[in-house]
Amino acid sequence: MSAPPKHAIRPATLEAIVEAAIHLLNANAGATMSEIAAQAGVGRATLHRHFQTRKDLIRAIGIRCIEEMNASVQIGQDAGKPAVDRLRSMFRAVIPLGDRYSFLSLESADDDSVRQGYKVQLRWVEALVEDLKKQREIDPDVPTRWVVAQIDQLVWTAWNGTSEGYLTPDEASELAVRTLIHGLHRRAQPHYSS
Repeated sequence: MSAPPKHAIRPATLEAIVEAAIHLLNANAGATMSEIAAQAGVGRATLHRHFQTRKDLIRAIGIRCIEEMNASVQIGQDAGKPAVDRLRSMFRAVIPLGDRYSFLSLESADDDSVRQGYKVQLRWVEALVEDLKKQREIDPDVPTRWVVAQIDQLVWTAWNGTSEGYLTPDEASELAVRTLIHGLHRRAQPHYSS
C-alpha cells in the first residue's frame, strides 16, 4: 500500500472544515475563510490545501447538499407506494435539511457539478409528477415543468417557514402536499400559527 500524499487532509479534518463552514455560513453568509478555519480548529494553510478559494468550499457544500437530499429522498421511495405517499416522503425527507443548507440560496450555482446534481433531482421529480398525473392526483393537462417548479418553490417556502419557526418540519411537509394536491381550499386542517 502506498503512503498518503504529503498534504492529504484526513477525513475528520475535512469533515470539521465543511461542518464549520455550514454552521458559520448559516449564521453569517459573509463569513471569511479565516473564520471558517478558526471554527474548524485548523490553520488557514490546512483549509486552503483542500479548498483554495471560498468558491471551492461552497461548491463542495453544494455537492454535499445534493447528495444528502438524494439520499434522504431515496429512503422513502418505493415504486409500489402511491405517488402521493412518495411525494409526502420526499417533502418529509428534504424539508428538515433546509436549516442546514439555507445559506446556499444566497450563493451562485455556477458550478457544473452542482447544476448536474440538481438536474438529476429535477428528472426524479418529473418522474414523480408523471406518476401523480397517472394516478389522477394532479390534472394531467397541467404541464409537468409547471408542477416541478411548484414543488421546488414549496420546498424553499417550507424551508423558510421552518427556519422562521412558524411551522414544524412535519407541518410544513403536510402543508406542501396539501398545497400541491388540493390547493388551499378551506377544510378541516390543523391550525398553523401566523
